[in-house]
Amino acid sequence: MNLGTYNELEVVRISDIAYILSDGDNEIFLHKKEALREYVAGDVINVFIYVDNLNRPTASTKHPFVTIDSSGFLEVVEINYEYGVFLNNGLIKDLLLSKDDLPLSIQSWPVIGDELYVTMKVKKEQLFAKFVPRKIIQSILKPKEILEIGNTYDAIVMFLLVEGLVCFTKAGHEIFVHYNNTRQKYRLGETVNVRILKLNENEEYVGTLIQQKELMLEDDAKSLLQYLENHSGQMRFTDASSPEEIQAAFHMSKSAFKRALGTLYKSGLVELRSDKTVLKQKS
Repeated sequence: MNLGTYNELEVVRISDIAYILSDGDNEIFLHKKEALREYVAGDVINVFIYVDNLNRPTASTKHPFVTIDSSGFLEVVEINYEYGVFLNNGLIKDLLLSKDDLPLSIQSWPVIGDELYVTMKVKKEQLFAKFVPRKIIQSILKPKEILEIGNTYDAIVMFLLVEGLVCFTKAGHEIFVHYNNTRQKYRLGETVNVRILKLNENEEYVGTLIQQKELMLEDDAKSLLQYLENHSGQMRFTDASSPEEIQAAFHMSKSAFKRALGTLYKSGLVELRSDKTVLKQKS
């Protein structure tokens, strides 16, 4: 019997809670809750073999989203900083992506609800998720549609490189975003809205995560925006702050500060409060 894939097995016995299946040499349980219908001895059924929560090889008639022979986008359903992240694979037991395969920085880990493109591997008689290499993804996901230059598209952050981010649309378009075209740190599995800048000769798209309205900002407004993004999206400075405080923090006059702050506010980028300025979440 092969873990992580489908096996044709025969029903040899039936107990109160399970069907006992055999390949002629070994036996395995198919819990009645996992059965599609009632079976009788002699039936041959196609089942997926996985390892249950008690670390026992177990059969299921359910079809997982990925196997050792296939790959796909799986949703993160649990985070465990000791072991890694758990992904919904359509079975009773979720699939673990080991922390050894994740970035060293916890801030770069996916969060619940993010999606990762993975396949399945067998290691020490256990099933784990593993990332699919970039070039292999390109050979599997072959998009039919062409992305239009200047338009924005939802894509998932798949690889964090020194130079920037590699994102993929669900259809399989690869989009590279240089760090110069970002305004914050991103995590694996995060869905982002990327604007397409160009298509390279090697058929890879280049995009930006800087919103168009930010590109139109004057330098002083960009400085305030950068300060906010570097300080968890908020600052104690407001239009009521003293000229001395503003000069010390931003090297600009209070009048220039107020103009820049007003520009950010009119652009819908910040919320002005009595005691602080807060960066609005990007939709």
